[in-house]
Amino acid sequence: MEQHNKIENILNSLDGIKKASPGDFFFTRVQARLQKEEISFWGRIAAFITKPRVAMAMLALTCLLNAAALFYQRGSASASSIADQLEQSGNDDYNTTLATNTYYDENSEAR
Repeated sequence: MEQHNKIENILNSLDGIKKASPGDFFFTRVQARLQKEEISFWGRIAAFITKPRVAMAMLALTCLLNAAALFYQRGSASASSIADQLEQSGNDDYNTTLATNTYYDENSEAR
């Protein structure tokens, strides 16, 4: 008897079923989407660039290019900086000698 009641309850639960129908304004939204203008060239490019994968790849590429430029600049700067340092040390020696001679010259005139 109890099984019979369960079966009756299950069958009776189907009595209130209605036909499925779309929500309000569904047809209007479908028509609007079908008639929507096609996206322009720049719109497609912007949509492509703003994808997370593309944005992260561009960020990584930018960081790699900056690092490469930094290392390249350091390599070329170190070679030129050695030449600059040698030239500067030669100038310092000349200036020191000139300053020392000038100092002695002034003292010898004072006597």
